[in-house]
Amino acid sequence: MERLSRKAMKTSNMTCTWLHRHGSPVCVVFFAGWGMDSRPFAPLAAGGVDVCMLSQYRNTWPLTLPELQTYEDVILVAWSFGVWMATQVCTWPLRALCSEMIALGGTLKPVDERQGLAPQQFEAVLADFDENRLVAFYRTMFDEEDEAACFLRNRPHRTLADLREELVFLHQASRDAPVALDMFSHHVVTSRDRIFAGRNQLRAWGKESTHTVPWPHFPFYRFTSWGELLNALLADR
Repeated sequence: MERLSRKAMKTSNMTCTWLHRHGSPVCVVFFAGWGMDSRPFAPLAAGGVDVCMLSQYRNTWPLTLPELQTYEDVILVAWSFGVWMATQVCTWPLRALCSEMIALGGTLKPVDERQGLAPQQFEAVLADFDENRLVAFYRTMFDEEDEAACFLRNRPHRTLADLREELVFLHQASRDAPVALDMFSHHVVTSRDRIFAGRNQLRAWGKESTHTVPWPHFPFYRFTSWGELLNALLADR
């Protein structure tokens, strides 16, 4: 891959990073969750697709990605808090480019007792946010120690102040915004999730419209490439 300094670009409201850009006819637009940068996703090969990642959210201004016009197919994958963020910033022209829009391990009400993260838990993290809290959160994303260790070797290069600022923004913005309309064609529930509980995801989407998988909150290390992950996400199509 290209070095991060060459491929990461701050837009007006987030950071756009090309994890893979090799001229594939298919592009995955990936809305990452809170606190991410490109480093945790370095272990995943392309697997036949280009991957454009959005992360480090700062506001909900409309997003345009004109470079996507060159692709034969665009598939949107929104994960964790990125599910909510995608609904806030994706313009209609951007949505129209996508053949599939997949919600993974997140909901339209990310801070909610029954459909997201419990508000009291979220506020407790904000009130006492430090390195120990952060590492504990990272470990909670996994149910396998080797995957947690892989993440910690590739953890994001971001300061505590920067992470907390993003967390405050997501908390306030998701609380104040009206509930978004469901734009997703596919809802993947991570049933072994200890961040967005599987039962809350099911309540948010409804059992009949979901594909449930036995994955933890951060499922990416179950796969060797983005192409393999995409096949698993769309397995029931």
